[in-house]
Amino acid sequence: MARLHLLVVLCVIVALSQARFSNKIEDHNCPEGWTQLDKYCYIFEHEPRTFSDAERVCTILGGNLASINSRLENAVVVELIREGAGSVVDTWIGLHDAILEDNFIWTDGETFKFSNFGAGQPDNTGGNEDCVEIRGDSLWDDDECTDLNPFVCIRPVEEKDH
Repeated sequence: MARLHLLVVLCVIVALSQARFSNKIEDHNCPEGWTQLDKYCYIFEHEPRTFSDAERVCTILGGNLASINSRLENAVVVELIREGAGSVVDTWIGLHDAILEDNFIWTDGETFKFSNFGAGQPDNTGGNEDCVEIRGDSLWDDDECTDLNPFVCIRPVEEKDH
């Protein structure tokens, strides 16, 4: 397990260094405090909010709750949570099935093609778990959208003016 954690951390470090390097080459950037991976910027927001309030904050910041489409993106988001909170805590991402049960969609419109749900998840306990969080074990879980969690936002990189 320690080797796996080390491997994930190394992959994140390499990805972040490459993202910062590509930032200079492609003439794109993220606002201060955001972390770039490829064409997206990510930020961990500490203040706990409901899912809908978290999405509103992300919209004000120019994006949405984070969509995650690969293991690498998932590892980067988990590391942002770990760095921001001191450990991995229950944190909202932008996935939900609030419109139609078991039909998960991202708030930013990305296609749902990658998941990292824990064993037995999503389980819709009590019939009202429609929003997805990253749990303390770094796996995904559906939970009640009214719970208060910190959250991760995503937004596209900005092109620099010349």
